Amino acid sequence: MPLRVYLCVSENDNENERDADLAGSQADPAADPTDPTLAVNPTAAANPAEWLQRRRVLAVLGAITIVAGGGVTAGVAAAYEHGGGSQGAAADAFPRPRAASARPSVRPSPSVSRTPRATASPTPSHTPIATAPQYYVDDAGPHAIALTMDDGPHPVYTPQVLEVLREHGVKATFNMIGEQVGANLSLVREVAAAGHTITNHTWDHADMRRYSDARTLSEIDRCNEALAAAGQQPTIFRAPYGFWTPAIFRSCAARGLRPVAWSVDPDDWDTAHVDTQDIVNNVLDNTHAHSIILEHDGGGVRRNTVAALKIFIPRLLERGYEFVAM
Repeated sequence: MPLRVYLCVSENDNENERDADLAGSQADPAADPTDPTLAVNPTAAANPAEWLQRRRVLAVLGAITIVAGGGVTAGVAAAYEHGGGSQGAAADAFPRPRAASARPSVRPSPSVSRTPRATASPTPSHTPIATAPQYYVDDAGPHAIALTMDDGPHPVYTPQVLEVLREHGVKATFNMIGEQVGANLSLVREVAAAGHTITNHTWDHADMRRYSDARTLSEIDRCNEALAAAGQQPTIFRAPYGFWTPAIFRSCAARGLRPVAWSVDPDDWDTAHVDTQDIVNNVLDNTHAHSIILEHDGGGVRRNTVAALKIFIPRLLERGYEFVAM
């Protein structure tokens, strides 16, 4: 938008006389009749005081332009900084600090970063922002595999899963939903006491593909708070449905969480189309060294899952695999 500057000149005779006196009383080399510019400027030669006054007006206008230009630059930069670009919906979650001055001493770079910054975390973290989740347990030994149980804790099926794991001396990773923790605190403590890992699986198993950073952090924080009541501080996060977004990776980094997915999915959650033997066949056919297996102890009726665990866990142990808690 063009910048218009209006100069108002008073018609008051006293002000005019005062200006004329001021111009005549102040010594200035530019008003010297011997100044060479007077020889080529008819107005300057005819009336040096008037010529001096015009020069001062032009100088004032130049100063106004510089100051106003700086203010406009600062205003544009501030608007862009607060989400004026295409990622505004995500940037409002991490408001950037306002500039200390409305007139920056250095002109902002035209390439302003639009990546939202994380707000202060309850557990400050310097975790790098991931670009993909972990799909395998590559650093836990040559025959390591991981069994992960999602969507608990469940008062019926989680204890059954714990019993199967205890019987075979197997450790697993339980990805828990925050809103189910409060009514099952003793069960959460039992899972932890048995040596299994407990992770953050959001507050309510939401589809977060369209969530802003703020809403994503809320899901994570509420689950962390629920688990803290059972003495747990998760270091791993699993996204519901396996939907991973830049906002989720930023939020994981902000909270010091490692994003973990899976590499074997037997669809045990689909009880209408998948039975116990389907689960067993899928796991045995697709599990290899370093695989992360997805199963569910919550979110529905999990009788088929419990039955499948009783079959494929001993078979995988016979093949020489070692179950590790992540």
